[in-house]
Amino acid sequence: MVQGIAKLDEGYVYMSNSEMGAGLGGVYGLYFNEDGEVTEYKALLTGTTRNCGGGLTPWNTWVSCEEVRQGQCWQVDPDPASPNHATPKETLIGGAGGRYESVACDNSNPAKPVFFLTEDHEFGALRRFEADHGDGWDALHTGGSTTFLRILDGHRFEWTTDEAAARMSANVYYMNAEGISYHDGMVYFTAKKTKTLLILDLANLTYKAETTGGKFAGQGDFNAQPDQILLETHKRWIYFTEDGALGVYTALFESDGTYVGDETVGVALSPDRRRFYAGYQDAGKLIEFTRDDGLPFE
Repeated sequence: MVQGIAKLDEGYVYMSNSEMGAGLGGVYGLYFNEDGEVTEYKALLTGTTRNCGGGLTPWNTWVSCEEVRQGQCWQVDPDPASPNHATPKETLIGGAGGRYESVACDNSNPAKPVFFLTEDHEFGALRRFEADHGDGWDALHTGGSTTFLRILDGHRFEWTTDEAAARMSANVYYMNAEGISYHDGMVYFTAKKTKTLLILDLANLTYKAETTGGKFAGQGDFNAQPDQILLETHKRWIYFTEDGALGVYTALFESDGTYVGDETVGVALSPDRRRFYAGYQDAGKLIEFTRDDGLPFE
């Protein structure tokens, strides 16, 4: 389950996926005013299956991904004032379908936004969808081209239309891709089976890989599978959630044993960065963190 926060004219909305199966999944919105007080909670997308991950678009909508065989990615507009608010729609990103996880967007050229999509499968190739235009909502529904990540060796990669070759590459280098983020020409994504963070340099077609499983700077042993990530661009912090083992380490908190075996989910920051959200999936708990000094998270 992945969450994202979209800013509204008054306040913001925390969007949460539901991983229920058999058409019982979807997306729900928890609405806050500018003071961080809850004002409403409602369904934004229903009738889908195992909505696991997703990502925000540059035009402030949410793309929710189904992690199920032949799953798809759905665009959801949380703004009640939008004409698309009541009509979520399947996008073109997922092609013929897959066990999709998370989405990130490179909007350095607003006329042709580029979306990156992970697939939680041993042969799940990272997809790159280049929209034909950047006209907001319609960019994900009216045309584009798809290529796939193929890692060539320990340093270089390419984008290819050969999906089979890319899937073989995924099985070798990045099985079961999960969280993904874009910043300043770089794509960051996790591969949980190998406990790896991969960093793609889009301009130079090179990459770096870092493995977890050791002691990180700060507190806590990140010793299970990296899942979702939040790249806080103000000071380049990367926040992780963890799937499995003790099940809970982010840059901010470590479990006291209450939720052993549960999965941490939903890392998100309020628009002013003064409230940090994270939760436990099976327990259905959402936690809000604030700093004692009242300053933003960095």
